[in-house]
Amino acid sequence: MPWDDTAPPPFALLDDPLAYILAAHLRQRAVCAVLRRFATDRVAGRAQADRMTAYLTGDLRLHHEDEDLDLYPVLRRRALPADGLGITLARLAEEHRQGGAMADMIVEALSARPADDTVHINIAAGEAMQAYAASEMRHLALENGVVLALARIRLTRPDLKAISRGMKLRRGVVAHD
Repeated sequence: MPWDDTAPPPFALLDDPLAYILAAHLRQRAVCAVLRRFATDRVAGRAQADRMTAYLTGDLRLHHEDEDLDLYPVLRRRALPADGLGITLARLAEEHRQGGAMADMIVEALSARPADDTVHINIAAGEAMQAYAASEMRHLALENGVVLALARIRLTRPDLKAISRGMKLRRGVVAHD
């Protein structure tokens, strides 16, 4: 069933955690496109600004926890030395922390004057949005092209079930094993 590009992936995908993560990455790309448009137009409608704020303060943090707490640790254990994933996973986890700080700045800009129907984006906030979007796009390319590709090869069915359980628990979705 299709969903809005900036809406959360369907919970049914949580049974296939790598598919859910990939769908979350597609969502991140759509969010980056919205933020770039905000930065270019220097304005945002209140409803869409609020959606982006909710995403950056809620779902993005859940997604980073999915990777940092579930996917990356299991993949570290399963990866072969030749995969060279240690440095890559450490870099991605650090980018999650840096991206969180950039997201906080964007949220502050989008949350200004909450009673106004139009959010005016100043130059600094627009630059932060552009920088965040560019950084996220590089980050997603590495995760999709390397991490998820290796995860599909290295992770076992029990690994995937454990990752799925953690992701469901984080979202308050009842896990049926």
